[in-house]
Amino acid sequence: MRTLLLYLTACTITFSQQKHPLAVAFNNYSYQNLQEKIFIHTDKNFWVAGETSWFKIYLVHGQSHEPVNSSRVAYVELIGSENQIILQTKVELTNGFGNGYINIPPSISSGNYYLRAYTRWMQNYSAEFYYHQSVTIVNTFRRLFDDVVHKSPDIDIQFFPEGGQWIDGIPHKLAFRAIDQNGTGIDFKGALINSKGDTLLHFSPQKFGIGFLEMIPSTNEDYTAIIRHQSKVIRTKLPPVKTTGFALQVADSLGLFQVTIKAKGIYDQPLSLLAHTRHHVKAVFTNRLNNGISEFKIAHSELEAGISHITLFDALGQPVCDRLIFKKPDSTALQVSTDKAQTSTRKKIVINMQSPNAHVSNLSVSVTRHDSLSQFLQPDIVSYLLLTSDLKGTIESPHYYITASAKAIDNLMLTHGWSRFTWPDVAEPIPVQYLPEYRSHLIEATVTDKQTHAPLPGVIAYVGAANKKIELAGGITNKNGLLLVEANYLKGPHKLILQSPYAQAKIEVKSPFASDFVKLHLPAITLTEKNATALINRSISMQVTDAFAKPVDTVLKQDSSAFYGTAPETYLLDNYTRFPIMEEVMREYVKSVWVRKKGDQFVFKLVDRNKGNLLDGESLVLLDGVPVLNLNDIMAFDPLKIKQLDIIPGRYFVGSLAFDGIVSYRTYKGDLGGFAFSTEPVMIDYEGLQRTKEFYSPRYETVSEINSRIPDGRHLLYWNPYVQINGSKATQLEFYTSDQPGTYQVIVQGLAVNGTPLFGETTFQVVR
Repeated sequence: MRTLLLYLTACTITFSQQKHPLAVAFNNYSYQNLQEKIFIHTDKNFWVAGETSWFKIYLVHGQSHEPVNSSRVAYVELIGSENQIILQTKVELTNGFGNGYINIPPSISSGNYYLRAYTRWMQNYSAEFYYHQSVTIVNTFRRLFDDVVHKSPDIDIQFFPEGGQWIDGIPHKLAFRAIDQNGTGIDFKGALINSKGDTLLHFSPQKFGIGFLEMIPSTNEDYTAIIRHQSKVIRTKLPPVKTTGFALQVADSLGLFQVTIKAKGIYDQPLSLLAHTRHHVKAVFTNRLNNGISEFKIAHSELEAGISHITLFDALGQPVCDRLIFKKPDSTALQVSTDKAQTSTRKKIVINMQSPNAHVSNLSVSVTRHDSLSQFLQPDIVSYLLLTSDLKGTIESPHYYITASAKAIDNLMLTHGWSRFTWPDVAEPIPVQYLPEYRSHLIEATVTDKQTHAPLPGVIAYVGAANKKIELAGGITNKNGLLLVEANYLKGPHKLILQSPYAQAKIEVKSPFASDFVKLHLPAITLTEKNATALINRSISMQVTDAFAKPVDTVLKQDSSAFYGTAPETYLLDNYTRFPIMEEVMREYVKSVWVRKKGDQFVFKLVDRNKGNLLDGESLVLLDGVPVLNLNDIMAFDPLKIKQLDIIPGRYFVGSLAFDGIVSYRTYKGDLGGFAFSTEPVMIDYEGLQRTKEFYSPRYETVSEINSRIPDGRHLLYWNPYVQINGSKATQLEFYTSDQPGTYQVIVQGLAVNGTPLFGETTFQVVR
């Protein structure tokens, strides 16, 4: 690393920014380590046990925020405060978008949970990079308020010298952040005292427990901060003051970030400053330290919207100071309004939407009743992509900072350091353990010896699922005994059938879900008896909706085509005289398959009709998509249970395996028909990709529908994850109100094809 950086800094200002060795090395690292980000728009973030929650997934490139198709599967989990897994599901992604749902278990305990999502590729990096969203679930069939325990808040305060170093005799900003045990910022009064107990200055936070103080530190002093919050007094030692080093200071003024470097005990030397926005190098500067001072200027126009990271390198190529800066985005606000500010029950509402972006935008829309039960703010895609996803730790009210003052934003930058890499990673790239699922869901299995439990390299193994749709995956294990196969056909629950011609092979499917977690601070529910009426209302609404609504499952018609497409030869056996013995069927009707015996074992040889010759290699024999490894088993099977026989008389590849033809038997129900394997395969339960489900929203267009006595208790009036806006053209959507009066909130979130995140909201009233 030292040698690399020595080379990188052996440059002058004559380099163009993108050809600067620092930029080249960093851009190469970014190219080799594609960063994905996920955002989830949920219909709401307060759920009751037994209801269904809907969501849309946005998968974007970490640099540009443009939707990407680098991964076809997103893994979504509901997790408890102690990182216990409540439920898991897999959602299919198409061109960076996917939508799904969660059925909240009726047995779940009341509490705060978090939803997290990631791709297989994202598992190569820290779980900090996964999407995390706090949600509240209340089980209205159990007592809630007896379980609430109110604790005396513990206060945690931290101090952060600007740039990372606190140097003797140099004026500094010292940022601070004070939070309680729930991660919520507190208001307090603070004082800074020296070793003699003299009060040097007073300070307090600007907002959310965050602020800064300015002072000139001295190595001759020992500083202590005294914090007074409610009835508590907390004493905290400040970071030690260094005798030598670099101090980095940033001032934002008139469209420029003015970066000033002050050094003490450091000889004058050439310095380099690199600025990147989400791993995209935007500027590289070189300047000389002169009498312990150097300055750099970064124009706002050189940076992209959101967080940028600036790093100072000394003459030896070592990174010595870091700093985050933020550039506000141009307008990302969708214009959202309704045709009525107030209406009554069972009436049509029209949403009007218009985007400030000239590009096509992909959006999702939710309309839900607003009440006092929500424990967390609903995340928005703008503040998540531009802010939260690139900061470390919990950000309180992130949407506030998109329009906040420059001072408030800078306080956040000073107290929430974050980096998706470390500089040694540039010289030593992270090895890739998980391949991306860029075509379909991947199933990974380990193949070991049944007796020794040692990995078995170079062994053939199959993964199949008995079904009317004939699908099969197979391959040869690598040097570590791992098998990786594509399973794009799996949707919903399945029985996977695991086989290997090697009798001693033991095949075990690995869980595709991540095993590493981030410890998040989830506060206890703060609901009390005063919320009882609202909770009862939500419970009744859930039960009424469950009893009377008409959700429509939109599971697509089962595609009966096989993985090998349309077979050149197909025999529908009911069109022939049915023979009671399989050998007679094969010899009498199937001319492309020669049935022979070697000793007491049957052998199939296929004829290539195009060339007229007999294929020498082994053919693949299937029953409902499951390989039959012993042909005596299929020849002993009752042919009256076979509906169809497909023949592929030619060379065919299944994964990395090659066969001289395929003989595929299909039963009437696609369930193996009670077939007996001489060597029983391993069968396991496996949940495939989530099946599609459609949100039900009734219409009240006729008098009879309006006057229907069927109750409509919906709190979620509308959910649509498929909305598109063509540039800045106005778009309209319509839905109908339910029988529930109250204030309703319309939230629209989405993404333009150029990567601009979009957000808009409005409210309307429903009265009886």
